[in-house]
Amino acid sequence: MIPTKSHVLNHGKPAVCLDFGIDSTTHKRRRLFFPDDKLANAELSAIRKRIRQGGEWWASLKEEERLSIAAVVREMKSAGLVLSEVWAEFKRLRAEVKAQSTTTPCAYEDAVAEWNRRKLAANTGERYVDSSTALLLKFGEGRLRKNMHEIILDELEGWFTKMTKEEEWGPSRIQTYQLVFSSLWSVCMDKGWVTFNLADRLEPIKNIVVPVRIYDNATTMNIMAGVMHSKLTQQIIAPVSLGFFGCMRPEEVTSEKAKAKGLPESEYFGWRDIDLKHALCKVRITKTGDERTIRLQPCAVEWLMLGKELKNPLPPVNERRLIDSVCDLIGLDEWIRDGLRKNCATHLRQVYKKDFEVVSDCGNSIKVLLKHYAALHIPEVVSLEHWKITPDAVTKYMKTDAWKKVLEDAAAKAA
Repeated sequence: MIPTKSHVLNHGKPAVCLDFGIDSTTHKRRRLFFPDDKLANAELSAIRKRIRQGGEWWASLKEEERLSIAAVVREMKSAGLVLSEVWAEFKRLRAEVKAQSTTTPCAYEDAVAEWNRRKLAANTGERYVDSSTALLLKFGEGRLRKNMHEIILDELEGWFTKMTKEEEWGPSRIQTYQLVFSSLWSVCMDKGWVTFNLADRLEPIKNIVVPVRIYDNATTMNIMAGVMHSKLTQQIIAPVSLGFFGCMRPEEVTSEKAKAKGLPESEYFGWRDIDLKHALCKVRITKTGDERTIRLQPCAVEWLMLGKELKNPLPPVNERRLIDSVCDLIGLDEWIRDGLRKNCATHLRQVYKKDFEVVSDCGNSIKVLLKHYAALHIPEVVSLEHWKITPDAVTKYMKTDAWKKVLEDAAAKAA
């Protein structure tokens, strides 16, 4: 509003007053004092100019609308924000939701059910699938019927912040859980329910100290003996040996990526990709896109020949369950994540003598791993012993008292 002008005394001195009257939001009288007419008139002109620029719109608002706007602006100021920032953020979020709009909306709980189905169909371990499903549904509390494309980053970030504080999650666990949610959104992208992976926009966890561990040769021998223990466990000779002696990732052997994409079985990894005559193994669909041909060591060829003779299915069937039974049989408490390939990469260093050669067999992601595992300083004689764990060596070992003791100790621990 345009203030009224008057000449008054201010603290006993002549002054010019611009009186704005009672403020409708603060309920206080607002007045400005100037020492002379020149300064007061200049301010009055500036006020009239501002009113001309925006006053008509403001004057057209109802009183309650002006009060509401003033209240919001005060809240923004107290939060250290300005109106332009808030408006820009609103437009960004609206554009994000609009970009997520699809012609086939899918409720969150239905997406989780599809994720669960796909993982089980890809022979992912039931324990992992069950625990991950429980985690995903925990986030879904209160939003189970909300469409996937309507879930925004603030919701996911806020939930992770809340759970990290309440459950005291460490960096490694947060990173693992972020991967679970990323996997869910990847499935939704494949189905056309979202247009981008929201979970990949979470702040990544960096500089996690990962324990550098591999199985010693005695444990490797016990694992392979456990695999050879019965006709049932012998069905995973090929997949286990492809990890221990062939550098393959577990998900490459199980064709997890091809299955998740709904590709035909002709695209799955199988015996047709293994050339035993020339000791070569072709990996066509990989985790990181580094398709490669692995040069199989003689030890790997022997194990794969046995696996083929026993008609091992590739991709494997019920591999995780059979591995669990092997671990129970030999009393192995922890299955190192991707541990078979880590063993293979570590011991290949003493075979090739050049890490570049190891990388060409193992794949791109092994580059960082080699930096850590080189620090183990595994003696050459130990690495070369790894490649002597052949079917014949394991068969002989299974006739020894040492193997009988492994079985007895494991049984006693389980009792």
